[in-house]
Amino acid sequence: MKKIMNNKRFSRNGGVAVVLTLLILVGILIAGGLLFDGRRKHQAQNDSLASAYQFFQQGKNEEAYPLFVKASEIFSAPTLGFYRKVFSSDKHVTPLELNEVLISLCLASAYERFFNLETADEWLKRAEDQLKQITDSERKKELAALIKTAAEVSGLCRTFQDGEIEQALKKLLEIEKQALTSDQDFFIFEIRMLIACGKAFEDPDIINQARELLFFATTDAGINNDKTARLWSLLAN
Repeated sequence: MKKIMNNKRFSRNGGVAVVLTLLILVGILIAGGLLFDGRRKHQAQNDSLASAYQFFQQGKNEEAYPLFVKASEIFSAPTLGFYRKVFSSDKHVTPLELNEVLISLCLASAYERFFNLETADEWLKRAEDQLKQITDSERKKELAALIKTAAEVSGLCRTFQDGEIEQALKKLLEIEKQALTSDQDFFIFEIRMLIACGKAFEDPDIINQARELLFFATTDAGINNDKTARLWSLLAN
C-alpha cells in the first residue's frame, strides 16, 4: 500500500516537474520570439531614420518624409520597447522627438515654397496631422503657433499671386504682430515678401526696409544661410 502511495506521489511530482519544464520552455520560446521581432523592428527603425536623415540633409524632403513617418509608426510595436529594455542601453529617439522632427520638416518644406511665393497647403496638412500626436501641452502650444503662422503665410502667398499687392502688405504686418519672436522662418519670409512687394510697386522705400531687415538678420541675429544669400542676390538684381 505504501509503495503504491509513493509511486502515486512520485508520478504526481514528476508530472508537475514536466509541466513546469514545459512552461519554462514555452516562456523561453515566447520571449525569444518577442526579442527576435523586437530586433527586427529596432533595425527597421534605425534603417528608416538613417535614410530619412540622409535625404533631409540633401534637401529631398519629399523622400525623407515617408521614411520618418515609417520610423514613427514602428513605435506602436510593443516588441521594440521590450527588445531595447533587454539588449539596447543606447539613447534612442523618442516618439515626441520624432514627431517634432516631422513637424520641423513640414514647416521647412512649406517655407521653401513660401520663399518662391507659392502656397504649401499639403505640407501644412501634414504638420497639423503630426501635431495631433504631441502630448506635451506647452510644446504643443508653441508648435501650434508656428503652424498657424505658416498657414497665414500660405494664404498671404495666395493673395500675392492674385495680384493684390497692397492687401498682401497689410496681411504681412498683421501676421508679423502675431508671429512668435523666435520664428526665424517667418522673419526671413517677411524680408522676401517685402522685396517682392517693393519690386511690384517699384517702391525704393519698401526695398530699403527689406535691406535693413536683412542686414539686421545677417549681422545682429547672425542668420547666414542659403536663404539670406538668396535674399542679398534678389536685392542686387
